[in-house]
Amino acid sequence: MSRLSRRLVLAAPALAGVAPLHAQGVLPTRGIRIVVGYPVGGGTDEMARVVAAALQRRLARPVTIENRAGAAGASAGEVLKKAPTDGSVLAFMPTATLIGKLTTKTFPFDPQTDIAPLTLAGTYSTTFAVSPKLGVATLDEYARWLKTARTEDARFGTTSLESFTHYFGLLIGKTLGRPLDAVYFKGAAPLVADLTQGKMPAGTSGLTSFLQHHRGNRVRILVSSGDKRSAAAPDVPTVVELGYPMLEMQNWYAFFGPRGLPADVTAALEGELRATLEGRDTAESLQQLGLDVETSTAAECAARLASDLVRWQKMLDSLGVKPS
Repeated sequence: MSRLSRRLVLAAPALAGVAPLHAQGVLPTRGIRIVVGYPVGGGTDEMARVVAAALQRRLARPVTIENRAGAAGASAGEVLKKAPTDGSVLAFMPTATLIGKLTTKTFPFDPQTDIAPLTLAGTYSTTFAVSPKLGVATLDEYARWLKTARTEDARFGTTSLESFTHYFGLLIGKTLGRPLDAVYFKGAAPLVADLTQGKMPAGTSGLTSFLQHHRGNRVRILVSSGDKRSAAAPDVPTVVELGYPMLEMQNWYAFFGPRGLPADVTAALEGELRATLEGRDTAESLQQLGLDVETSTAAECAARLASDLVRWQKMLDSLGVKPS
Protein backbone atom coordinates (compact mmCIF):
# COMPACT_ATOMS: atom_id res chain seq x y z
CA MET A 1 0.00 0.00 0.00
CA SER A 2 1.39 3.40 -0.94
CA ARG A 3 1.04 5.22 2.36
CA LEU A 4 2.18 8.76 2.91
CA SER A 5 3.73 9.23 6.27
CA ARG A 6 2.43 12.11 8.30
CA ARG A 7 5.82 13.79 7.85
CA LEU A 8 5.57 13.59 4.08
CA VAL A 9 1.95 14.71 4.10
CA LEU A 10 2.71 17.81 6.12
CA ALA A 11 5.69 18.56 3.90
CA ALA A 12 3.55 18.46 0.76
CA PRO A 13 2.59 21.86 -0.65
CA ALA A 14 -0.94 23.02 -0.02
CA LEU A 15 -3.05 22.31 -3.06
CA ALA A 16 -5.27 25.35 -3.35
CA GLY A 17 -6.96 26.65 -6.43
CA VAL A 18 -9.03 25.05 -9.12
CA ALA A 19 -9.09 21.31 -9.73
CA PRO A 20 -7.72 19.82 -12.96
CA LEU A 21 -9.91 20.21 -16.03
CA HIS A 22 -10.46 16.45 -16.14
CA ALA A 23 -12.14 16.48 -12.72
CA GLN A 24 -14.06 19.63 -13.58
CA GLY A 25 -15.56 17.91 -16.60
CA VAL A 26 -16.36 14.62 -14.83
CA LEU A 27 -17.73 15.60 -11.42
CA PRO A 28 -21.29 16.99 -11.11
CA THR A 29 -21.52 20.76 -11.48
CA ARG A 30 -24.27 21.03 -8.84
CA GLY A 31 -21.78 19.97 -6.19
CA ILE A 32 -21.15 17.11 -3.78
CA ARG A 33 -22.97 16.02 -0.62
CA ILE A 34 -20.97 14.14 2.05
CA VAL A 35 -23.12 12.03 4.38
CA VAL A 36 -21.96 11.57 7.98
CA GLY A 37 -23.67 9.00 10.18
CA TYR A 38 -23.15 10.97 13.40
CA PRO A 39 -24.64 14.15 14.92
CA VAL A 40 -23.40 17.68 14.37
CA GLY A 41 -20.57 18.64 16.70
CA GLY A 42 -18.91 15.24 17.15
CA GLY A 43 -15.41 14.35 15.98
CA THR A 44 -16.56 12.70 12.74
CA ASP A 45 -18.69 15.69 11.84
CA GLU A 46 -15.92 18.18 12.59
CA MET A 47 -13.39 16.31 10.46
CA ALA A 48 -15.82 15.94 7.56
CA ARG A 49 -16.45 19.70 7.62
CA VAL A 50 -12.72 20.45 7.49
CA VAL A 51 -12.38 18.28 4.39
CA ALA A 52 -15.58 19.58 2.82
CA ALA A 53 -14.47 23.20 3.11
CA ALA A 54 -11.09 22.45 1.54
CA LEU A 55 -12.64 20.31 -1.21
CA GLN A 56 -15.12 23.08 -2.02
CA ARG A 57 -12.28 25.55 -2.45
CA ARG A 58 -10.43 23.11 -4.67
CA LEU A 59 -13.40 22.20 -6.89
CA ALA A 60 -14.96 25.68 -6.92
CA ARG A 61 -18.41 24.16 -6.43
CA PRO A 62 -20.62 23.43 -3.38
CA VAL A 63 -19.61 20.63 -1.00
CA THR A 64 -22.07 20.15 1.86
CA ILE A 65 -22.37 17.89 4.90
CA GLU A 66 -25.55 15.93 5.66
CA ASN A 67 -25.81 14.41 9.14
CA ARG A 68 -27.79 11.17 9.37
CA ALA A 69 -27.23 10.21 12.99
CA GLY A 70 -28.12 6.77 14.27
CA ALA A 71 -27.25 3.07 14.10
CA ALA A 72 -23.58 3.61 15.03
CA GLY A 73 -23.06 5.62 11.86
CA ALA A 74 -24.45 2.93 9.56
CA SER A 75 -27.10 5.24 8.11
CA ALA A 76 -24.40 6.89 5.98
CA GLY A 77 -23.73 3.62 4.19
CA GLU A 78 -27.45 2.98 3.87
CA VAL A 79 -27.83 6.31 2.06
CA LEU A 80 -25.12 5.31 -0.43
CA LYS A 81 -27.05 2.17 -1.40
CA LYS A 82 -29.73 4.40 -2.92
CA ALA A 83 -27.52 7.29 -4.08
CA PRO A 84 -27.02 8.27 -7.74
CA THR A 85 -23.80 7.06 -9.35
CA ASP A 86 -22.69 10.44 -10.67
CA GLY A 87 -20.37 11.32 -7.77
CA SER A 88 -22.78 13.76 -6.15
CA VAL A 89 -23.17 11.74 -2.91
CA LEU A 90 -20.29 10.41 -0.80
CA ALA A 91 -19.97 9.11 2.77
CA PHE A 92 -17.29 9.62 5.40
CA MET A 93 -17.14 6.60 7.72
CA PRO A 94 -14.88 5.10 10.41
CA THR A 95 -14.04 1.48 11.09
CA ALA A 96 -16.19 1.80 14.22
CA THR A 97 -19.13 1.75 11.81
CA LEU A 98 -17.86 -0.84 9.33
CA ILE A 99 -17.30 -3.54 11.95
CA GLY A 100 -21.07 -3.56 12.45
CA LYS A 101 -21.31 -5.92 9.48
CA LEU A 102 -19.75 -8.60 11.72
CA THR A 103 -21.63 -7.85 14.93
CA THR A 104 -25.18 -6.99 13.90
CA LYS A 105 -27.43 -9.37 11.97
CA THR A 106 -29.60 -6.50 10.72
CA PHE A 107 -26.69 -4.26 9.64
CA PRO A 108 -28.15 -2.25 6.72
CA PHE A 109 -25.31 -2.60 4.19
CA ASP A 110 -22.33 -4.74 3.20
CA PRO A 111 -19.14 -2.63 3.15
CA GLN A 112 -17.65 -4.84 0.43
CA THR A 113 -20.58 -5.12 -1.98
CA ASP A 114 -22.98 -2.22 -1.39
CA ILE A 115 -20.54 0.71 -1.35
CA ALA A 116 -17.31 1.64 -3.15
CA PRO A 117 -14.13 2.72 -1.31
CA LEU A 118 -12.49 5.87 -2.71
CA THR A 119 -9.56 6.58 -0.38
CA LEU A 120 -8.39 6.25 3.19
CA ALA A 121 -8.53 9.54 5.07
CA GLY A 122 -6.44 8.76 8.14
CA THR A 123 -5.94 6.70 11.28
CA TYR A 124 -6.96 7.32 14.89
CA SER A 125 -7.08 5.61 18.26
CA THR A 126 -9.99 4.67 20.47
CA THR A 127 -9.76 6.22 23.93
CA PHE A 128 -11.03 5.55 27.44
CA ALA A 129 -11.86 8.67 29.44
CA VAL A 130 -13.29 9.42 32.87
CA SER A 131 -15.22 12.23 34.51
CA PRO A 132 -12.94 14.82 36.13
CA LYS A 133 -15.14 14.48 39.21
CA LEU A 134 -13.67 11.02 39.87
CA GLY A 135 -10.38 12.65 40.83
CA VAL A 136 -8.25 10.07 38.99
CA ALA A 137 -5.51 10.92 36.51
CA THR A 138 -4.18 7.53 35.38
CA LEU A 139 -5.53 4.13 34.40
CA ASP A 140 -3.93 2.65 37.52
CA GLU A 141 -5.75 5.17 39.73
CA TYR A 142 -9.01 4.38 37.93
CA ALA A 143 -8.42 0.65 38.56
CA ARG A 144 -8.09 1.33 42.30
CA TRP A 145 -11.22 3.51 42.25
CA LEU A 146 -13.11 0.80 40.36
CA LYS A 147 -12.36 -1.87 42.95
CA THR A 148 -14.49 -0.09 45.55
CA ALA A 149 -17.01 1.53 43.18
CA ARG A 150 -20.71 0.91 43.57
CA THR A 151 -22.34 -1.50 41.15
CA GLU A 152 -24.13 1.35 39.38
CA ASP A 153 -20.77 3.11 38.85
CA ALA A 154 -19.13 0.18 37.07
CA ARG A 155 -20.25 1.42 33.68
CA PHE A 156 -19.14 3.53 30.76
CA GLY A 157 -20.81 5.50 28.00
CA THR A 158 -20.28 4.80 24.33
CA THR A 159 -21.54 6.38 21.12
CA SER A 160 -21.33 3.15 19.09
CA LEU A 161 -22.66 -0.17 20.37
CA GLU A 162 -21.27 -3.36 18.81
CA SER A 163 -18.22 -1.42 17.64
CA PHE A 164 -14.55 -0.95 18.55
CA THR A 165 -15.46 1.84 20.97
CA HIS A 166 -17.90 -0.46 22.75
CA TYR A 167 -15.53 -3.44 22.89
CA PHE A 168 -12.60 -1.32 24.03
CA GLY A 169 -14.54 -0.34 27.17
CA LEU A 170 -15.50 -3.95 27.83
CA LEU A 171 -11.87 -5.02 27.43
CA ILE A 172 -10.68 -2.29 29.81
CA GLY A 173 -13.04 -3.57 32.49
CA LYS A 174 -12.05 -7.18 31.87
CA THR A 175 -8.35 -6.31 32.04
CA LEU A 176 -8.78 -4.32 35.26
CA GLY A 177 -10.73 -7.16 36.86
CA ARG A 178 -14.15 -5.46 37.13
CA PRO A 179 -16.72 -6.00 34.34
CA LEU A 180 -18.16 -2.74 33.00
CA ASP A 181 -21.64 -2.23 31.57
CA ALA A 182 -22.03 -0.11 28.44
CA VAL A 183 -24.53 2.74 28.20
CA TYR A 184 -25.43 4.00 24.73
CA PHE A 185 -25.34 7.74 23.92
CA LYS A 186 -26.61 9.32 20.71
CA GLY A 187 -23.46 11.22 19.93
CA ALA A 188 -20.34 12.52 21.67
CA ALA A 189 -21.92 15.78 22.87
CA PRO A 190 -24.40 14.23 25.37
CA LEU A 191 -21.75 11.74 26.51
CA VAL A 192 -19.24 14.51 27.19
CA ALA A 193 -21.92 16.52 29.01
CA ASP A 194 -22.64 13.61 31.38
CA LEU A 195 -18.93 12.99 31.92
CA THR A 196 -18.32 16.66 32.70
CA GLN A 197 -21.18 16.72 35.22
CA GLY A 198 -20.21 13.39 36.78
CA LYS A 199 -23.45 11.67 35.74
CA MET A 200 -21.40 9.06 33.86
CA PRO A 201 -18.10 7.94 35.43
CA ALA A 202 -16.35 6.84 32.24
CA GLY A 203 -16.70 6.69 28.48
CA THR A 204 -15.14 5.42 25.27
CA SER A 205 -14.89 7.20 21.94
CA GLY A 206 -12.42 7.97 19.20
CA LEU A 207 -9.62 10.37 20.08
CA THR A 208 -11.15 12.77 17.57
CA SER A 209 -14.33 13.08 19.68
CA PHE A 210 -12.73 13.47 23.12
CA LEU A 211 -9.57 15.44 22.35
CA GLN A 212 -10.85 19.03 22.55
CA HIS A 213 -12.77 18.23 25.74
CA HIS A 214 -9.68 16.61 27.26
CA ARG A 215 -7.75 19.79 26.50
CA GLY A 216 -10.52 21.82 28.14
CA ASN A 217 -10.48 19.60 31.27
CA ARG A 218 -14.11 18.55 30.70
CA VAL A 219 -13.05 14.89 30.46
CA ARG A 220 -9.82 13.09 31.32
CA ILE A 221 -8.50 10.64 28.71
CA LEU A 222 -6.61 7.91 30.56
CA VAL A 223 -5.39 5.74 27.69
CA SER A 224 -5.56 5.26 23.92
CA SER A 225 -5.70 2.03 21.95
CA GLY A 226 -2.70 2.89 19.76
CA ASP A 227 0.84 1.58 19.77
CA LYS A 228 2.37 5.05 19.96
CA ARG A 229 1.24 8.38 21.38
CA SER A 230 -0.61 10.73 19.09
CA ALA A 231 1.17 13.95 18.15
CA ALA A 232 -2.12 15.71 18.91
CA ALA A 233 -2.29 14.23 22.43
CA PRO A 234 1.27 13.64 23.64
CA ASP A 235 0.13 13.46 27.27
CA VAL A 236 -2.13 10.44 26.67
CA PRO A 237 -0.37 7.07 27.18
CA THR A 238 -1.11 4.03 25.04
CA VAL A 239 -2.22 0.54 26.07
CA VAL A 240 1.09 -0.79 24.76
CA GLU A 241 3.28 1.40 26.96
CA LEU A 242 1.06 0.69 29.99
CA GLY A 243 1.66 -3.03 29.52
CA TYR A 244 -1.57 -4.09 27.79
CA PRO A 245 -0.54 -4.84 24.19
CA MET A 246 -3.51 -7.17 23.79
CA LEU A 247 -5.78 -4.09 23.86
CA GLU A 248 -4.13 -2.40 20.88
CA MET A 249 -6.61 -1.35 18.16
CA GLN A 250 -5.87 0.72 15.07
CA ASN A 251 -8.82 2.45 13.47
CA TRP A 252 -9.26 4.49 10.30
CA TYR A 253 -11.61 6.73 8.37
CA ALA A 254 -12.31 6.52 4.64
CA PHE A 255 -14.43 8.11 1.95
CA PHE A 256 -16.90 5.92 0.09
CA GLY A 257 -19.17 6.33 -2.90
CA PRO A 258 -22.12 4.28 -4.14
CA ARG A 259 -21.46 0.97 -5.87
CA GLY A 260 -21.50 1.35 -9.64
CA LEU A 261 -19.57 4.61 -9.93
CA PRO A 262 -18.10 4.93 -13.45
CA ALA A 263 -14.33 4.46 -13.59
CA ASP A 264 -13.67 8.08 -14.59
CA VAL A 265 -15.81 9.41 -11.72
CA THR A 266 -14.06 7.10 -9.24
CA ALA A 267 -10.65 8.24 -10.48
CA ALA A 268 -11.63 11.92 -10.29
CA LEU A 269 -13.03 11.61 -6.76
CA GLU A 270 -10.05 9.59 -5.55
CA GLY A 271 -7.62 12.13 -6.94
CA GLU A 272 -9.42 15.21 -5.63
CA LEU A 273 -10.02 13.75 -2.17
CA ARG A 274 -6.39 12.65 -1.82
CA ALA A 275 -5.07 16.02 -2.97
CA THR A 276 -7.40 17.77 -0.53
CA LEU A 277 -6.47 15.56 2.44
CA GLU A 278 -2.75 15.87 1.72
CA GLY A 279 -2.85 19.67 1.60
CA ARG A 280 -0.80 21.13 4.45
CA ASP A 281 -3.62 23.17 6.03
CA THR A 282 -6.13 20.32 5.87
CA ALA A 283 -3.69 17.74 7.22
CA GLU A 284 -2.68 20.00 10.10
CA SER A 285 -6.32 20.79 10.96
CA LEU A 286 -7.21 17.10 10.98
CA GLN A 287 -4.20 16.28 13.12
CA GLN A 288 -5.37 18.81 15.69
CA LEU A 289 -8.65 16.89 15.79
CA GLY A 290 -6.77 13.62 16.40
CA LEU A 291 -6.61 12.17 12.88
CA ASP A 292 -3.25 11.26 11.33
CA VAL A 293 -3.79 11.75 7.61
CA GLU A 294 -3.11 8.72 5.43
CA THR A 295 -4.48 8.34 1.91
CA SER A 296 -4.65 5.47 -0.57
CA THR A 297 -5.94 4.48 -3.96
CA ALA A 298 -9.47 3.12 -4.16
CA ALA A 299 -8.08 -0.38 -4.76
CA GLU A 300 -5.76 -0.14 -1.76
CA CYS A 301 -8.62 1.01 0.44
CA ALA A 302 -10.75 -1.96 -0.67
CA ALA A 303 -7.86 -4.34 0.04
CA ARG A 304 -7.35 -2.91 3.51
CA LEU A 305 -11.05 -3.22 4.29
CA ALA A 306 -11.04 -6.86 3.16
CA SER A 307 -7.99 -7.77 5.26
CA ASP A 308 -9.25 -5.87 8.30
CA LEU A 309 -12.62 -7.61 8.19
CA VAL A 310 -10.74 -10.90 8.54
CA ARG A 311 -8.65 -9.52 11.41
CA TRP A 312 -11.70 -8.05 13.14
CA GLN A 313 -13.51 -11.38 12.93
CA LYS A 314 -10.60 -13.11 14.65
CA MET A 315 -10.68 -10.49 17.40
CA LEU A 316 -14.44 -10.93 17.89
CA ASP A 317 -14.04 -14.71 17.98
CA SER A 318 -11.40 -14.36 20.70
CA LEU A 319 -13.86 -12.29 22.75
CA GLY A 320 -16.68 -14.72 22.16
CA VAL A 321 -18.77 -12.01 20.47
CA LYS A 322 -21.57 -13.31 18.23
CA PRO A 323 -23.80 -11.28 15.88
CA SER A 324 -26.82 -9.95 17.78
